Amino acid sequence: MSTRKLKDATGKKQRTNKPKKEKANQNLEEVTDEKISAAAKDQQEPESEPTQEELLEKERSRAHKMEDRYLRVNAEFENYKKRMIRESSDRLKFFNLDLIKELLPSLDNLERAISHAKIDNTDVESMIEGLEMVNKMTHEVFEKFGVSRVNTVGEVFDPNIHQAVGVVESDSVPENHVVEECLGGYLLHDRIIRPAMVRVSGKS
Repeated sequence: MSTRKLKDATGKKQRTNKPKKEKANQNLEEVTDEKISAAAKDQQEPESEPTQEELLEKERSRAHKMEDRYLRVNAEFENYKKRMIRESSDRLKFFNLDLIKELLPSLDNLERAISHAKIDNTDVESMIEGLEMVNKMTHEVFEKFGVSRVNTVGEVFDPNIHQAVGVVESDSVPENHVVEECLGGYLLHDRIIRPAMVRVSGKS
């Protein structure tokens, strides 16, 4: 190929590419202008703030939800309180149930001993033996539930657990000591149920 033909071909190719470059530049300028225009529009038109009515409706909805939650919690608490009162009442009502169950055999034996004494003309010794057995069983039940008898005869008089009903003059028993028990006293653990009624020694 001659030099002239090569130059003509090169020039023709350059003329052909020139319109394409111009068109690409034009498209780029249009895209850039659109972006600038959109950005300017966004700046010129800020988002509208919620109206007063919309704010009020939002607060109403929030208040309604809080009210529903309060009512549910309050209802649950009331149910819990009623259940606790009912259970406490039942515990108080049947507090002595176990004690009564334990005492029933003693009562049965006492009634049985009385019936036999009436029918068989049981002698006094057998009657006493039966009563002593009932007495022993009753005290065993008391001990099981933390009930103990107050110590009396020979003990120093203690106004916290003893109640003096008389004074006995004695030279053999130290002064202010219990000489005789008139009525037994009882403790529930460390709390006095009934003080023992006693007679106390004193100087003549």
